[in-house]
Amino acid sequence: MKLLITGGSGTLGQKITKLALSKNYHVNILTRNKKLSSNYSGLKYYYWDPSSGIIDNNCFVGVDSIINLSGFNVFCYWSNKNKSKILKSRIESTSFILSQIKERNIKIKSFVSASGIAAYNNSFTNVSSEDHGVNIPSSFINQVVVKWESKVRDYEKILPEISFSILRVGLVLSNSGGIYKISKNLSKLFLLSSLGNGNQWQSWIHIDDVSIIFLRSIENNKKGIFNLVAPNPLIQKELLKKISLFNNSKVIFPNIPAFIVKAIFGEMSELVLSSQKVISYRLKDYVFKFPNIDEAIKDLSK
Repeated sequence: MKLLITGGSGTLGQKITKLALSKNYHVNILTRNKKLSSNYSGLKYYYWDPSSGIIDNNCFVGVDSIINLSGFNVFCYWSNKNKSKILKSRIESTSFILSQIKERNIKIKSFVSASGIAAYNNSFTNVSSEDHGVNIPSSFINQVVVKWESKVRDYEKILPEISFSILRVGLVLSNSGGIYKISKNLSKLFLLSSLGNGNQWQSWIHIDDVSIIFLRSIENNKKGIFNLVAPNPLIQKELLKKISLFNNSKVIFPNIPAFIVKAIFGEMSELVLSSQKVISYRLKDYVFKFPNIDEAIKDLSK
């Protein structure tokens, strides 16, 4: 098996690459960093710049499947410039790699694209599954996800011989970055507090399970939309209590009101104030390594 990964140098990309190499797969990674190189025979880096239409065509040689993770980090201040980067980086890179497959008649078996559970609208009461349609975009990140997925679906119609899947990833718990790492560090300083009312649903997943499911989608040519979330979501204040507990700390400060969060983080605050209770009907045949939050945080706290 030979994979091509866009965005492979990020936290999730690195984890998937490590798992793939452990299975003796070969991995090609597309990167904008010309300095990246590998001494490992099964791993090679190739330069590309979707915004300029540049790609090293050697990246496609012998590739069976493509995993699409490319996109500018959403955890930044959402200035108009950064919002443009967040959207364009996902649309441009996805459109560019798929156009190259079509124009060069690249023969691959499957194309797996990352997405997010922000495809579902913010709600403290509704439960969303793959069977629920995506409504008219109600927020910036919701718009990004909907437009990103639409680009994949456009090419799914053009390239019917390829197995396309879209993986809507929930809140990824990882020591390498993201909400868990930030919360863990704050808890050690006794500075961890819920944001807003703390009752927003957190549909989380351990990074090990995310990586396994991505490769599983490739190996089994899974088609369609899948929610990558553990079976047991919980509200934010309970998640933070768990993180504090396993790091020998406590949540001692009251909630930070939503208006203060918005004043500090601006529009980006929707990432931490929004609520999505998401389940996955289409992953019922997958046995999670970490189905419960206690198991997940205990592993990350080692």
